[in-house]
Amino acid sequence: MDLFPLVFRTEGDLTEFNSSRILDSIIKETGLNVEDANKITELVVRRIVSSGIKFLSGPHIREIVCSILSEQHFENERKLYTRIGIPLMDYEKILESFWEKKQGQIVNPEKIHHWAANRISEEYAHLRILSSEESKAHLNGDINIDKLRYFDLRPLSQLWDPRIILQNGVPPFTSFNQCCSLKPAKNFKTALHHLIKWIMMTQNEFSGSQGFNFLTPFLAPYAKGISENELKLIIKNSIFEINQISTITSRKVSPISFLVYPTSWEALSKLRAIGPQGKLENLYETYQQESLKIFNALTQAFKEGDDNNNSFKTPQHEILIDNKWFDKYEEISSNITDEINTQQTPFLLNSKTFGSKNKNIVDFTESEYRNFGILQEVCINLPRLAYLSKEEDKFFELVNSTMNLCSQILVKKYKTIKKRLNSNFLPFCGGIVKNNPIFKLEEQFLSLSFVGLNEALKILTDFELHDNTTAFHLGKRIVGKMNKICLEFSKRDNLSYLLSENLSKKTPFRFARLDKKHFPKMSIPQFNPDIYYYTNSLHFRKNSKIDLLEKLRKQEEFHILMQNGAIEYVSLTELKENDITLENLIKQFFIGSELVNLKFYSDTRESNREK
Repeated sequence: MDLFPLVFRTEGDLTEFNSSRILDSIIKETGLNVEDANKITELVVRRIVSSGIKFLSGPHIREIVCSILSEQHFENERKLYTRIGIPLMDYEKILESFWEKKQGQIVNPEKIHHWAANRISEEYAHLRILSSEESKAHLNGDINIDKLRYFDLRPLSQLWDPRIILQNGVPPFTSFNQCCSLKPAKNFKTALHHLIKWIMMTQNEFSGSQGFNFLTPFLAPYAKGISENELKLIIKNSIFEINQISTITSRKVSPISFLVYPTSWEALSKLRAIGPQGKLENLYETYQQESLKIFNALTQAFKEGDDNNNSFKTPQHEILIDNKWFDKYEEISSNITDEINTQQTPFLLNSKTFGSKNKNIVDFTESEYRNFGILQEVCINLPRLAYLSKEEDKFFELVNSTMNLCSQILVKKYKTIKKRLNSNFLPFCGGIVKNNPIFKLEEQFLSLSFVGLNEALKILTDFELHDNTTAFHLGKRIVGKMNKICLEFSKRDNLSYLLSENLSKKTPFRFARLDKKHFPKMSIPQFNPDIYYYTNSLHFRKNSKIDLLEKLRKQEEFHILMQNGAIEYVSLTELKENDITLENLIKQFFIGSELVNLKFYSDTRESNREK
């Protein structure tokens, strides 16, 4: 044994070299048969002896084994045996210069630990969960697996039914004893505080956004006898608390969302309301005035912004709009248009399309809570497929095969999260209330999205989406086909697939940058001046020369084909140039249209335009 140095183990001790440990680990970790494992072990031992190595460690031996596995063409086994982590120099760069690349962001020790851990998690997903084909498709830019660093542990997003907290307290179940429990709230301030606390507690179990559905009518029973101004102050303090989550968790947190409606949503009106101390009270329809007060106070809080008149980064103010109240309550409608003009914060959701596209989600009952979300999103690079195919028939073939690849990834995500729930790695999601799990895996959505329909059409037809009817109708065929495939996947796998607008702001830039690198002759219309990007999802190119109302009517035809997340952005400057008021656009066009979501932006806040 004098031929071998002592081995320094990661446990912190020294031990004598023992080749049988190498043999056992190769068999256990790679699944190689005994004969091949013996051969690899023998080669490892010979290399150690012939090299005269004076120092050995566990990681060092693993590197030698991986090298020999590759040389012997056991590539899949090499992948399984690989040690994940980051090079020493990379970690030192984080320590010495990470802050220089993150100007304007919070950088602290926890943030650095978080970033390093992300690298390990992403490597694990590539090496252990994804197949070589799936991993290659993501790395090359055929697809983008959103928030891949959380793929092995966290669902993407969730919209919570506030009643789960209002009726049961925080946390809403008794099985979790790692923190103090709070009984159901006695007043408005505590009720809102409990909801925010729940979001903060569950933030570490989701990689994307969270929010609350129908916040205003659900909080209405708590607002009796409270003035609108007092409600506003309570709400502003809670919004301030939400904006500190990123500091607390040391990672960029996706926006929280508040979906609000000024009175009692029809599906809620005949339900018994949950009030102070979690007790059942009168029907929700009897709290119309309280709901209106909260709605108006929330609008005023968003309109004013913080104490420096800056708009709030989070939560997203999502307003469900219909003619039932927009015409009736002129003062509230005026406040909303003021908020749009001053802060551009509201997302306007069309009640007509919201109800038709979310029938199962908004079918509230007294006996069951309605929580839902997106488990994972995978985005497809349509311009890449168009460039590779060059013609329509081949393009549709590539769309089909790529969507099948994406569905394989989404099913793996489903199975992975199922394991995490069973192993109690998601303690809040795994909580049980009224004999039902809070997080129902089978009711989560698997999202397939896309980027660059406009640029794909340019490659296939030499025309952009807005240029002529040929390109426009081909665009509709593409989106319609993708939606049909999602519905087929849902039936095939007994899971809920949906076609969605891309959620990631970075993906259009990532796809365009990789395409310019791999296909330098590929034409990319969008660049400014050296930053390439694609038009997000189904949208017309920014600054395309097309009448505003005509553009909205054409985008409406695409919103009909989408199952989730279609958002149309409208410039306030463009409204003014077309001599259209906000009120008229909302009342005379948006409410009666098939558009799903409308977001206004100022030309001085260009980042609100591109996702």
